[in-house]
Amino acid sequence: MGLTTLTQGHLKLLELCPRRFQYSYLDQLATPTEPAMLARQQWGTRFHLVMQQRELGLAVAPLLAHDPALESAVQALLTTAPDLFAPAIEPGATALDASAVAGVPFRQSEHRRNLTFNGYGLTVIYDLLIITPTQGQIVDWKTYLHPPSQRQLTKDWQTRLYLYVLAETTDLAPEQLSMSYWFVQPQLSSPSEAQPLAQPSQILLPYSAAQHRRTERDLRQLTDKLTTLRATFQDFPKVEESQGHCLRCPFAVRCQRASERYENLGLSDLPPIEEIAEVSL
Repeated sequence: MGLTTLTQGHLKLLELCPRRFQYSYLDQLATPTEPAMLARQQWGTRFHLVMQQRELGLAVAPLLAHDPALESAVQALLTTAPDLFAPAIEPGATALDASAVAGVPFRQSEHRRNLTFNGYGLTVIYDLLIITPTQGQIVDWKTYLHPPSQRQLTKDWQTRLYLYVLAETTDLAPEQLSMSYWFVQPQLSSPSEAQPLAQPSQILLPYSAAQHRRTERDLRQLTDKLTTLRATFQDFPKVEESQGHCLRCPFAVRCQRASERYENLGLSDLPPIEEIAEVSL
């Protein structure tokens, strides 16, 4: 149990069910991936790669040449949010540290930041980070069309951790930061079956000092809990079955909670798309 680096996925699962966290990240037990889920992950990975290549000024035509549906989705985003893709920095300005934020605009795709916190390393990877002397904006691409509510996104550990780490590693105040989610329709069907392409949509989330304090408090409680659980050298506790999370858990059989799952779900059912982990580039 040597885990020392935590991502938003770790925090989300630890809060949801400590036992599932143990199986997934400490015991590293593999689970089968549904073909449909795998297809969504692969499409999302290709989309993220195109956006990264474009931000770097590299050719994206080879990536789109044999995938007209992907090209349509990318073009729909560029058409919907042209201001988001306007040049924000001079060529070659790619370095960022706390001392540079005050005077040097910055823009980078797939930007990784780390923060030491309560005995752990917190790691985030921003799909796109845009910083000016007075504002910091995190942009995240989501390759599914039906977003959660703004309230759900505000409470999600991705939003909370991403904004917290940025506030802690720059000179910007929490009120100067925001996180923007863009939801893009995946095209997984054959061209003859493809549905009309819906327009991408955005949810913009502001940040505040009060949110920052709450996140710090909850981070400390959650990491303290993890440290205590690891020190016992025993299996982590399971989530209360009444909450219903076991119905979609791949470890339901291992936890002896599979009977209700298979009574209520068909083998072809998939978890909600927002629960499908993104594949890092």
